[in-house]
Amino acid sequence: MFKKLFGFGKKKAEADEKIKVESEELKIKEQEELKVKELDALKIEEEAERVELEKQEELRVKEEKERKELEELRIKEEKERKELEELRIKEEKERKELEELRIKEEKERKELEELRIKEEEERKELEALKKKEEEERKELEKLKIEEENRTAIEAEKEAKRKEFEELKKKEEASKKKGFFKSLKEKLVKTREGLFGKMKTLFSGRSVIDDEMYEELEDLLIQSDIGMDMTLKIVGELEKEVKKRGIKDPNLVYDVLKDVMEGFLIAEGTELEVNKPGMNIVLVVGVNGVGKTTTIGKLAAKFVKEGKKVVIGAGDTFRAAAIEQLEEWADRSGADIIKHEQGSDPGAVVFDTLKAGKNRNADVVIIDTAGRLHNKNNLMKELEKINIIIKKHVGDTSYESLLVIDGTTGQNGLSQAKVFNEVTQLSGFVVTKLDGTAKGGIVFAISEELKKPIKFIGVGEGIEDLREFKSKEYIDAIFE
Repeated sequence: MFKKLFGFGKKKAEADEKIKVESEELKIKEQEELKVKELDALKIEEEAERVELEKQEELRVKEEKERKELEELRIKEEKERKELEELRIKEEKERKELEELRIKEEKERKELEELRIKEEEERKELEALKKKEEEERKELEKLKIEEENRTAIEAEKEAKRKEFEELKKKEEASKKKGFFKSLKEKLVKTREGLFGKMKTLFSGRSVIDDEMYEELEDLLIQSDIGMDMTLKIVGELEKEVKKRGIKDPNLVYDVLKDVMEGFLIAEGTELEVNKPGMNIVLVVGVNGVGKTTTIGKLAAKFVKEGKKVVIGAGDTFRAAAIEQLEEWADRSGADIIKHEQGSDPGAVVFDTLKAGKNRNADVVIIDTAGRLHNKNNLMKELEKINIIIKKHVGDTSYESLLVIDGTTGQNGLSQAKVFNEVTQLSGFVVTKLDGTAKGGIVFAISEELKKPIKFIGVGEGIEDLREFKSKEYIDAIFE
């Protein structure tokens, strides 16, 4: 029993020991496996690190290779740049050498040219000296001849002047005798038309009354005198009739004659063209009033009086105007300054004034293009022409004449007002009075603008441009 128990205990102890040994072995085995795993993990980590190091090394090698390639490229480019710079320096050096050579050759050429010029100048100086001596000799001979002839020439001029004065006096005397008769014939339409009716108006009545004055107003308005001017004339006539105590209507006609003459400006009707130096006459107006013809007749008149006349063809818009003025210049003996058709009128005026001064002209007559008084651009051009004239004459006055067609009626008064604003008119030329039975515009413009009528046109002839004399005009239209 004891043996059995002892044997069982021994077995149990062996079994426990065995378990203990197995447990120890298992533990050792697990520890060894853990170590193996740790070593494997360490190996994997070391391998990963090695691979990473290899990659980094490959990248470094690659970068180093690229850096070397870039450096080699930079060195190559630098080398090429140096070679190009050396080539540029070489070319620049060659260019400078060529330039220096050219400058040297140019200097030598200039020296040769200067030498030639100097020799030429010396030759010319000798020729000029010789020519001067010859001219001085001729001038002395010329002065001697002029001195010998001066007395004879002056005597001849004086004789011609006296002869001209005598002829002028005779002509004036002759004109004076026949002027009234001639003017009366030229104004027959006006006299028999308007003023014939007026005479009938007064002679056919027995009393002076309002009806007579009203009929007179109608006649005056029909004659282009205008409403305002008509009222002035009739009002003044009524006052004068009462003042004189006139009762007979037949006597009113003579009173009307005196009244209407009083409305015509009698002073300053002569053109101011006798001042010392150059006298200027600017001629303006609308188309078709007779500017060109008026200028031609004025030129003929002045030349006949012994004046030196220059005409400026300022109407550059119409070729016919230039041709007509040329014909008048040829007929009258005046000079003419003209430009091409379409050129600047201001330039024509400038050249005309310059020529007039250089040629010692007594009178310069300037034509202008026919322009409607309601066209602003053309009127501004007229302002420009006046500015050019004023620059030449300074404060000296000059004539500015508006040519008006006597048949246009109240439109002529409208023209006069506008033109007067632009060019400060000095007077009027009323044309075609021989062709109208009215003629009232003569009274209207004279009274309205307080400026004189200087000439009237009563026909086609040169002598039909008449200096305006208010009394002679009134006598010619009143029987």
